[in-house]
Amino acid sequence: MSTNDASEKILLVDDEPNVLLGYERLLHNQFTTSTAVGGAAALAALQSNGPFAVVLSDMKMPQIDGI
Repeated sequence: MSTNDASEKILLVDDEPNVLLGYERLLHNQFTTSTAVGGAAALAALQSNGPFAVVLSDMKMPQIDGI
């Protein structure tokens, strides 16, 4: 599969950058990962880099929640 295949892409969303770094370290060898700090950045990533096979999101974030 190519790295542009949506089945390999995961969007990681959290309002704490250190949490995102941890997830990225765990997953980067197996999947193409993108990170977004907060809900607004996640929506922008979905528009510019989507589609994603999986979105792993923190539920409680300021301004925009993970839902």
